[in-house]
Amino acid sequence: MIFDKKKGSILNFIQMPLNVITPYGTYLGLNYDGNKPKYILSHVRVTTFDVKELVFSSLSKDYILKKETPTLEITPDNVIGYNYKVTPTELKYGYITSASKRISLDTGKITPAEASFVLEKQLRNIGNVLEEFIFFPLGQPQYDALLVHFYYEGVDTIKDSPIIELINSESWFDITDEIQTNIKRSNGRVDEQLAARKMSIAKMWSYVPGFS
Repeated sequence: MIFDKKKGSILNFIQMPLNVITPYGTYLGLNYDGNKPKYILSHVRVTTFDVKELVFSSLSKDYILKKETPTLEITPDNVIGYNYKVTPTELKYGYITSASKRISLDTGKITPAEASFVLEKQLRNIGNVLEEFIFFPLGQPQYDALLVHFYYEGVDTIKDSPIIELINSESWFDITDEIQTNIKRSNGRVDEQLAARKMSIAKMWSYVPGFS
């Protein structure tokens, strides 16, 4: 598969720029004038919120549930569920708490439903860190896209992420391009699975109901 794109487009799909959501309006991708993307201001506006007001939705949670298989028995390095690292305190007391629900670790095993509850805890934890570093409002799809992105990239990458820098400089038309960078392995070949995931995240970021 050949991976190519124009500014604002999805990898392998350069006929139309992705939609752009900003706190000031929602812009629908139309076409290109040469390599320059063209947009129109939409009458359908995606509402944006202070990041502290946002919580994960089914967009992010269901994406991970669909793509990943939970580990139902704790590993030697104390990982369980959807790559959740059990803390020393949780090991000491024998349970994980998620939204006031205690998930027992007494047997070292959990159910798929319990893994799903733990994933919610993970998404909330990512959101808590995003609150510290994002200074402009986001739409729900954008927030969910960031949760998925940093679920895979790691919470520790949030502080110095170029995506966060673009948000805070209000470079709204550049963000989907940045999301889709770094898709090659060390041998120079494109990692098609990684590229597909980044395309999905870029589409989630730019989701406009009725126009995506």
